[in-house]
Amino acid sequence: MIKKLQLLSDGAFEIDMGLLVYGKVSHYGKKYMAALKPLLVQTDTDNVLIDTGSGELPEKYKKYQKVEKPTDIIKSLADAGLTPDDITIVINTHLHFDHCGGNKYFKNARFYAQRSEWDYAQNPDRFAKAGYIKAYFEDLEFELLDGEKEIVPGITAIPTPGHTPGHQSVVIEHEGKKFIYAGDVLPLEENLRYLCDRIGGRPTDR
Repeated sequence: MIKKLQLLSDGAFEIDMGLLVYGKVSHYGKKYMAALKPLLVQTDTDNVLIDTGSGELPEKYKKYQKVEKPTDIIKSLADAGLTPDDITIVINTHLHFDHCGGNKYFKNARFYAQRSEWDYAQNPDRFAKAGYIKAYFEDLEFELLDGEKEIVPGITAIPTPGHTPGHQSVVIEHEGKKFIYAGDVLPLEENLRYLCDRIGGRPTDR
């Protein structure tokens, strides 16, 4: 049974807003500080983390990637009364660095991603390579999913490809409602409000 949902923080990083709203020409060139907000879901038996933020970026990324870290995933967990060792499950919506950069901190966790995302991350298209840092995931053992899967009762991963070929969202059933953690399928309120013509940016056709 799910007991609690809580958004955490791993800071924010600067991104061109045009990458968040596909085809919206007026957004290109506008800088936006994208908040990194992993979701903590606590059940009777597990502490589940959906996405883990960007972690500590490699030096070559720091040269051109502006990051603000007034807090980070470790401090944010501590504020929730937990340590990294308390996390038993990590679900990555996809394997871009800003969603799996903190994976390495969770030594006791089982990791979940879609198989199609794992395969794409090994050899992404040229335009997408900068989004993947293999050191963030290549040495971890993942349970690879082939489509929809209930991870634990009340928490279900569902494929939502587009932003990446293997992107997934997570549906959480809690207190009679369904909550959807949509990752980068709907990164902005604008994506949701104008769903038909302002979808999340950088879709692929794989």
